[in-house]
Amino acid sequence: MKNEVNRAFMAKKKYISAILLSVAVLTTGCKQYFSTDSPSSLGHAVFASPDQTEQAIAGIYVILGEQNSYRTRLGGYWVVPGTDCEMYTSNAPDYAIYTMTKVGHSDLITKDKNPWAYLTMAIERANLVIDGIEQYSDTIDNGETKNTKFRYLYGEALTLRAWLYYEMTKLWGDVPYMFSPMDGTEASIYPKKVDRNIIFEKLRVDLRRAANLMPKASACPGVANNTVERCNREFALGLLARIDMMYAGKAMRPDAIVEGSAYSVRFNTTPEKRVELLNEAIWACEQVIEEDGFDKLMENYEDVFKAVSGSVVQYDATESLFEIPFADGVRGQFMKRMGAYFNETAQGILKGTTANFKSVAKIVVPPSFLFSFAPNDKRKWVTISCGEWNYDEGTVNGVPTIALNQKPSKISKMYIGKYRPEWMKFNSTSDEDGINIPQMRFADVLLLYAEASIGSNYEVTPTYVGRYSAQECFNKVRHRGGLGDAELNMENLMQERAWEFAGEFIRKYDLIRWGVFADKLWETQEDLKHFTHLVSDPSNPDAGKIDFSGTPYEGQLPTSVYVRYKSDNTVTQDGSTAYRIGQIYGLTLGESSVPDGYVDETETGGWHKVDAFRDNSLPCIKVEEKGTLIFGADMTKEQLEARQFWPIFNVITSANHNLWNDYGY
Repeated sequence: MKNEVNRAFMAKKKYISAILLSVAVLTTGCKQYFSTDSPSSLGHAVFASPDQTEQAIAGIYVILGEQNSYRTRLGGYWVVPGTDCEMYTSNAPDYAIYTMTKVGHSDLITKDKNPWAYLTMAIERANLVIDGIEQYSDTIDNGETKNTKFRYLYGEALTLRAWLYYEMTKLWGDVPYMFSPMDGTEASIYPKKVDRNIIFEKLRVDLRRAANLMPKASACPGVANNTVERCNREFALGLLARIDMMYAGKAMRPDAIVEGSAYSVRFNTTPEKRVELLNEAIWACEQVIEEDGFDKLMENYEDVFKAVSGSVVQYDATESLFEIPFADGVRGQFMKRMGAYFNETAQGILKGTTANFKSVAKIVVPPSFLFSFAPNDKRKWVTISCGEWNYDEGTVNGVPTIALNQKPSKISKMYIGKYRPEWMKFNSTSDEDGINIPQMRFADVLLLYAEASIGSNYEVTPTYVGRYSAQECFNKVRHRGGLGDAELNMENLMQERAWEFAGEFIRKYDLIRWGVFADKLWETQEDLKHFTHLVSDPSNPDAGKIDFSGTPYEGQLPTSVYVRYKSDNTVTQDGSTAYRIGQIYGLTLGESSVPDGYVDETETGGWHKVDAFRDNSLPCIKVEEKGTLIFGADMTKEQLEARQFWPIFNVITSANHNLWNDYGY
């Protein structure tokens, strides 16, 4: 089971102070709640005690596990359903192809239990903690605490609030400024939207302060020591760098914060400000590298995700800086929805599953991204699951068998492979898998450092020169992936971030800040058309196969795919032999003939031929499926560009008359 640190901390939710109940007004707009004064004695009793304050902070974390919070809606595919490297699979809903309206998808607009409500509720709880420490703790001295644990808790609350606000600006752009507890005034009950730059500035101040208050992960006090399930100095600094890079970049913006304003994609701020932000991002990343050393970059890419799937939460044993914590099998559906796929026949036999735990994996990689990997890139078949688990009759190495086995996936069903049940150390139960959601990895720090050092795509040059080589940081990530050195420029860095972070749901926000969001989606959509174009002439011996003539794939791929199986008794619950795909040939550009050792159907050299490039088989996208791999088919590129953010749903605007929608919603 996951370590007792997480369980002990999350269990404290039953002790959360009654003053935190005031957050309910955020989604109801009820002024009557404030007809009586909050008792100051209660605040003093809670926030003069480090232990009671820590219990109040647990109340922030608890919200993350609620039904329509990070347990489901905010954890993955509702938030970033489609980019050039990750896409929603069949029967894509409106949020997956950027056609959502302000009415909102039914899964996102439950009254009082929707993503907006939970994020603002968590922010209010953070406000109460921060204000409580500042007002009632007798260990405060000029805004800084003398008590070591209070210093940590104060910094943790500031960091959590900054992260929650970062999440809100990712989803909605300009949102209300709420950095004090609600006091019953009109302005606090019905807060107005403000320019996101005002919020960014506040977050920068808070995160610099938090980084000064909190120690590095290995020195955090009490149950927060050496765990990725609590905030630390490294995450505060990494988040600061990420916010700086968002702030310095481009995005869809209204001309003015008034209803009905015109809008366009442009830089968020001035060239001078962009230089300042790049300088700070370099400095912040530099601090993390100095704290952790390059050894924080795990040697084996697969081990990064084995640690996540295996619930390894010790900071010094993972690459994560911070993860959203879930208790084993109690809450969380990250593996179930964002991981590799397994057939119902494999339930209860494959490790990590029970008879009633089903995969509803939704995220696949588009073929254009599949074929973008270099042949020697070790990240390809970690990122992508090329087979689905079944327990049925099959032929393995020429021998008929009934066993747990992997069958090659169709090209349109290459699921994200970074989160796999066979890597779990406990079995999931029903809908819950308890897998943490990583929020930042050390590799991101290295690549952000490299990007900021060359000025990103921001048309300015930083004036601060970090003490580490930007080229070396870039190359270290490539080397871990099995690739050699490459010139550090923006074209290479954009591609490197795709290979490194696909399936981790940060690509959309990279594309937005670089100003290439709609362009990349459109390029991907055009490339996908190659995989539905079949040779239609029945007299042609290649009839029914994909017609790659005139495309970048012509002559680069074989007419069949070949797989080699490997016996493995580590993926079954009882230690029986399973057969998984050990090698696959024909899904890398240049593999255009047959693999070494393949002779014919009777003497395969261990290779088995899979008919490919035909309708209804691997790796063609079936004609009736091709619409599921299209972004906003009925929208122009300009209309698609305006869909960088979610609308503020009607259920939210109806409760707050000071909110409105931009971007044509």
